[in-house]
Amino acid sequence: MKKGYSIVEILIVIAIMGILAGGIISAYRFIAKENVTRHLFAKQESDVAVLVNQLLKDVESAGFGIDANTLASNTTISGGTLQFPSLASRAERWSGCWAVVKNGTLTIQSKNFLGQNCEFPSAWYIVLDPVNKTNLCPSNSDYLCSDLTGMSGIAFYATTNDDYKYPQSFMVIYNLTQTNLPKECASGTWNLTKTLGTQGQPGYQAKQPVISCVFPNGFRVKAGIQRGNSINYQDAVSSSDIQNHNLKLFRICLIFQVGSAQSTPSAQPGFSTLCGGGPNIDPTWWNNTGRWYRWKVIEQDISLNNYQ
Repeated sequence: MKKGYSIVEILIVIAIMGILAGGIISAYRFIAKENVTRHLFAKQESDVAVLVNQLLKDVESAGFGIDANTLASNTTISGGTLQFPSLASRAERWSGCWAVVKNGTLTIQSKNFLGQNCEFPSAWYIVLDPVNKTNLCPSNSDYLCSDLTGMSGIAFYATTNDDYKYPQSFMVIYNLTQTNLPKECASGTWNLTKTLGTQGQPGYQAKQPVISCVFPNGFRVKAGIQRGNSINYQDAVSSSDIQNHNLKLFRICLIFQVGSAQSTPSAQPGFSTLCGGGPNIDPTWWNNTGRWYRWKVIEQDISLNNYQ
């Protein structure tokens, strides 16, 4: 006669199966969560790389189409603020285009920011003397030219907008603000914003976030000034440095959050000595908030070809 399973044995098997099933489900949830987190980090790393690249390309255009006097008087850095003029800043279709103009005839030798061959429509230009970079456009037209008859020099596309003024409509300012900080950012972080144009002037665009979740005091700009055969990284730039073509580069120093809060603490990020070290932060904020996020440090030298 065959003996069947007792109730106790069946209950033990059910309990074991329940434990195994619970373990499998917990492991699945953990793996799925980790997979989502990794994909999220990868996407955010990719997104941030695009934003940082846009920032670097924008700064690289500093001084494009700008006369020497305007460059010297309107290029400033101060702590977490960078200001410069650029005709390429407005990102209109033909922004970044230039041509040689001789006796009013244009010979186009450039492409726009989309990589297309430039086609100058009826527009306003800046015309610079190629030797001393003075603006040849008359003051009674806000130093913009719409009629190139008889002119010779280097013509830079400015705009098709009749109201824009030079250089007020072409000023760029980068700085930090905590206004409209996204909810996924750690408390105490900042937005790196871009302002285009001068307030009260045509074409003014108020602060627009460029990169969010920036570390406290995590944005700096250093001026690379040539002294003899070496480059000195300084906190400010003088008009004489620009006039003497000693300003060679901007060093962008940036620390920002990548991903959401995590369960393991991170090492405190910091700048190299070329960016001035630090930043100094509140230890209470770091212990309670900062260390539970991932941080990425960017230090990039950007050559200022338009200042040479």
